[in-house]
Amino acid sequence: MTRRRWRRPAWDDVRAALLLAVVVVHGFAAAPLARSANRKRYDLPLARDELGRIATLAGRFGIDSSADQLADAAYKVVKAQSGLRNAVLAPFANVLELTGTGQAWGLFTYPDRFPARLVVEGRPAEGEWRRLYASLDPNATFNRDKFVYRRIRGVYDGNSDKAGRAWNPFVSWVAMEVFAAYPDVDEVRVKFRGIHTYEPGEAAETLVESGERAMRVRRRP
Repeated sequence: MTRRRWRRPAWDDVRAALLLAVVVVHGFAAAPLARSANRKRYDLPLARDELGRIATLAGRFGIDSSADQLADAAYKVVKAQSGLRNAVLAPFANVLELTGTGQAWGLFTYPDRFPARLVVEGRPAEGEWRRLYASLDPNATFNRDKFVYRRIRGVYDGNSDKAGRAWNPFVSWVAMEVFAAYPDVDEVRVKFRGIHTYEPGEAAETLVESGERAMRVRRRP
């Protein structure tokens, strides 16, 4: 009987195994699974809007269920799936943090009809605040080519109540851009405002804004 000799894995095999591990881990991290469960989040405008729609749709099929009942059921499901997600990713947490390759959010977890949009305002020494940039505003387009870049959207998580670590440096950079372009501006204000988007067929004469968040002010040096 011929004995098979052990063969050292070739570099191509090792690289393939590493790539497979990266794809599997990050693919699971990016899956539309909740990271945590919080019953209070089902009382937010977005959640109440969606729950109301689902309750109405269920009623058409003879299923009598209120928004609160749906919220309780959804919370139980989310709690279970977030526990599964965290348990699977726990062994890789240190590696992801060390390499800076973690996936901070699940992709396409839900449709957000109350997103936040970036607003930049400037004010001269003696004057009123003037809007310089606001996403989706055709009359406020300062630095639009830079601000619409996809990575800018990740600086601030509109689903959170507070800004991330990159927000303050980002605001300082925005202020420098404004000061360079507008010599008369002495103060710059950067913030996010909530807006309400509409589905096709819904009447909306204007883009409704509400809820300022993460406001920061920078003064000219």
